[in-house]
Amino acid sequence: MRKKILFITGTDTDVGKTVLSLLVMRLLAGQDAVYLKPVQTGCRDAQADSDAAFVHRFLPGGLPLGMTPADCIHSLRPLPKAPLFAGEPVDFDGLRRFIIEHAARHDVTVVEGAGGLMVPITQQKSMLHLALETDASLLVAGRAGLGTINHTLLTLEAARAARCLGVILMDPADLVPIQDRAENTAAIEHFSGLPVLGTIGRISDLPNPPNVALDVARKALAALGLAGC
Repeated sequence: MRKKILFITGTDTDVGKTVLSLLVMRLLAGQDAVYLKPVQTGCRDAQADSDAAFVHRFLPGGLPLGMTPADCIHSLRPLPKAPLFAGEPVDFDGLRRFIIEHAARHDVTVVEGAGGLMVPITQQKSMLHLALETDASLLVAGRAGLGTINHTLLTLEAARAARCLGVILMDPADLVPIQDRAENTAAIEHFSGLPVLGTIGRISDLPNPPNVALDVARKALAALGLAGC
């Protein structure tokens, strides 16, 4: 099987990338798959309060292949700064190698970006560059409600240089009416030409997500060429 890298990005920060990453990793259970969070901001203790720690906590059996949350992170930043270069410089080449070296050893590498696609990592490079230079396929997490059309279309326009599998809308509190979800989905698909793979609503039991949520994430893996997950 050709090595695959899935880069999960978002239209904004706190849009639901980590929950989406958790669902994807849940579907990849039993396969040679790893989860990476190359840049973690707003975190002082990788083992306790990072996004990787969240995935580890709610993934049955924890992170695969004996990895710890700290193993998933290359650059740990205590302050939630964007641009990232506003603090201690980030080693972009180190981030790129971190992803590529894991991808060389495993069939599937799930990479969760920091913030949105255009978040600068250095004064020359952004999250988009990191996805492009690792030959990753993009999956965009967007909000389901008001404002998502503009934010999502701008993200997809920026992503044209990459292979983008589509969009998954997140509605963690189930506040967006079904009709609004459908209208937002139709507008995004019409103007971008890319699929909205579905909407993931509230998940009350993260270790045991409902099938309807897993089915949406499963569409992304099918688009990546991993049918049957």
